[in-house]
Amino acid sequence: MNKLNKTILNIIILSCILIIPPFLSCEKDFLEKPRGSDINVDSIFADRERALSAIAQAYGNSLGAGIQVQPWDNNLQWTGMNAGTLSHISGELNSYKFSWEHHYTLQRAGMNSDGGGNGRAMSIDGYDFNYTSIRRCFLIIENIDKVGDISQEEKDQIKAEMKTLIAYRYQEMFKRYGGVSLIKKSLTAEEEILIPRSNLQEVLDYIIELCDEAVVDLPNLHPDNMKGRVTKGVALAVKAEALIYAARPLFNSTTPYLDLGEYNNLICFGNIDPNRWQNAIKASEEVITWALANGHQIINTGNPLEDYGTAVATPNNREILLAYKRVDQTVDDSSYDPRRQAGGANGMSFYQLKQYYKEDGTDLDWPKPDGTTYPYAHYRERINQIEARYKASAAGAGIDAWNNPGDSRWNSETLAGSSNWNGQAQTEACGRRTKFWYRASNRNWFEFPIYRLAEFYLNLAEAYNELDNSSKALENLNVIRTRAGLPKVTETNRDRLRKIIQREWAVEFYEEGHRVFDVKHWKHEDIANGIIGGPKFTLWYHYISGRTWARWDSEYTNYEVRQIYVGAFSAKEYLCPFPIKEVNKGYLVQNPGY
Repeated sequence: MNKLNKTILNIIILSCILIIPPFLSCEKDFLEKPRGSDINVDSIFADRERALSAIAQAYGNSLGAGIQVQPWDNNLQWTGMNAGTLSHISGELNSYKFSWEHHYTLQRAGMNSDGGGNGRAMSIDGYDFNYTSIRRCFLIIENIDKVGDISQEEKDQIKAEMKTLIAYRYQEMFKRYGGVSLIKKSLTAEEEILIPRSNLQEVLDYIIELCDEAVVDLPNLHPDNMKGRVTKGVALAVKAEALIYAARPLFNSTTPYLDLGEYNNLICFGNIDPNRWQNAIKASEEVITWALANGHQIINTGNPLEDYGTAVATPNNREILLAYKRVDQTVDDSSYDPRRQAGGANGMSFYQLKQYYKEDGTDLDWPKPDGTTYPYAHYRERINQIEARYKASAAGAGIDAWNNPGDSRWNSETLAGSSNWNGQAQTEACGRRTKFWYRASNRNWFEFPIYRLAEFYLNLAEAYNELDNSSKALENLNVIRTRAGLPKVTETNRDRLRKIIQREWAVEFYEEGHRVFDVKHWKHEDIANGIIGGPKFTLWYHYISGRTWARWDSEYTNYEVRQIYVGAFSAKEYLCPFPIKEVNKGYLVQNPGY
């Protein structure tokens, strides 16, 4: 298999670019913006290899937008996982270092529409890149038939893949912005591109339409050397995710979170409809039915740490429906790797730590933030009692990474020495990030799960509970609980079970980009009081005399819970702002409050 085909078939995406062959280097902007001539179109779709390169670009942008990993983002274009941005904003991670990084400002000042005067929104999404990606996909749909050495069956499949990617980008915008501009073809320079926002229902309907069309021509499975391309299951997953967000209280409401007058239908359906929950159930059940029939499953061998670690971090495992492969081009990738400077500077928050259970399913009795210090042995006892999903996701202070046992590259000393810009003190927080590096050895890449089967079981638990069907809610919730090694939940009261399900989302999908959108669309009661906004706490450590930071457990003396900053959240931030440079053009209605 040549390098190009391996690139597209495995979706190997580099930091900001894809591997593009030399004959396209002078035409690299072809799919980025409208052109007045079709010369480049004809050139790109002249043969199979060139067409596959265009498809690689479309995949790279469509999957990377919103989760792309960058050390810094001065232009506020690529955000998402930028050193953990989504996890920082959602309250999963705390940061008190590296004030130049995007998440530091967002945590403390909130989102705005003008990113410090550059016209780009200070937000959690690179708005422009959504439409760059969508345009690239449409150009392929509209031109793939020109390629002579691709069969019609494969052309139809490629069109279906592009429709799925377009639906995915609209789904991602749907949960971030509400109603957005619907562009349903590639636009040229001669066409009007200032298209106003469509309402929520129109955007949702279009996502569903694209997914339903794509399923017809997508395969159930790809050969092993083609893993990474979308399948029928991915199209079903995109549809199911859109429908669960449509059912949640932020959109499924008679009134919006803030009044937008005559444009309320951009951010609210205007009624509470139980059928939205039923639609989410049907779509998620279709995903699970398809998955079980095609070799996917929740991994449960009876070893919770290994099972969860495999599910979230092992490439091409049976639970993953779609993942984004991050490959570093530099030796020192400081953006996310916990063994590098910025990646090692930001640890789990105290709020997130408290979401985890003990191995027996009861709550851990962590200290209160009252200034009382406790001996390190008090901490070590509790952190070793914590459930397996924590141990597969984080490393405790002074403790080697549980998910890389016996590997000196993941021991306490290595992790403690990872962040050295401002010194290593207090980078332990409530756990150093290790989640996507299960048995990683020395690899410098990881695969970020975009769709993992566990999501759809929790969708069902949530939706069935909202429809007062606790039996079905518990059936699906306990699939995930059992894999985690926890006792089954038996609670049947809807309000109490809702809190248990929401806590399960917080634990199961830690650092997977769900939490920030979940708490907003649930309108979680703590959203401004500890999750996104409000006081932020961490575990704070005291070291032996002569040490300003600790490498091993023997160098710790005491610990306490300490407030380290106050997060920002106001009602306007339930949805993201559109960039002011676009709003000023007069075609976009800004979301309320910005």
